[in-house]
Amino acid sequence: MQTLQVKERPAGKAGELRRSGFVPGVVYGPTIESTAIAIGKKDLQVLFGQITRSSLITLAIEGEEAREFDVFLKVVDYDPITDEPLHVDFYHPHAGTPLKLQVPIKIAGEPKGIKSGGILNVLFNTVRVHGLAKNVPSLITIDVSDLDMGESIHVRDVDFGSVEPMLPPERTIVTVIAPRGLMLEEEEAGEEIEGEEGEGIEGEAGEATVEEGAPEASAAEE
Repeated sequence: MQTLQVKERPAGKAGELRRSGFVPGVVYGPTIESTAIAIGKKDLQVLFGQITRSSLITLAIEGEEAREFDVFLKVVDYDPITDEPLHVDFYHPHAGTPLKLQVPIKIAGEPKGIKSGGILNVLFNTVRVHGLAKNVPSLITIDVSDLDMGESIHVRDVDFGSVEPMLPPERTIVTVIAPRGLMLEEEEAGEEIEGEEGEGIEGEAGEATVEEGAPEASAAEE
């Protein structure tokens, strides 16, 4: 678990904080009072490179009364021009109350089907899960190395640990599909085979008709 050192600050003066190299923020939750904090801009940038939105972080607050809270990164406001963080919200959950959170998915490995011309199709980049904060994973890694053309990995195939995915077990997360050109070739090949089979069936039907007509001809001769 990552630890972020922050300072307690008085409300207001956000512009002055930013000019001093800090990002204003707040931490709140069902069991604590809302507390305004100041985060070092560089510290925040380092943290962003080490966590996901589902990572549980230790927030160490310096001030008259030093405190630590386990928190999730909840909201980040960015400057629309510079893309610099302007304000950050951290959420401290109740330890014994389950919560719902989106967990990002990381795809690992190269599918076997790609070597045959297949295309990896990822249907979900995140999965919403339900569970206690301490059990929520920062990342769900799915190894697709053994995935062949036409094969898929479903929700039921993934280990979610102690949390429950909020998707049906049969829902597809990732699959290897055939490229459009290959699909057309297969369809055309299938049509040719069906056509050949159809010709054989028609011939047999014609022969049967002739045979059925043969006794009538004999009767006429008699």
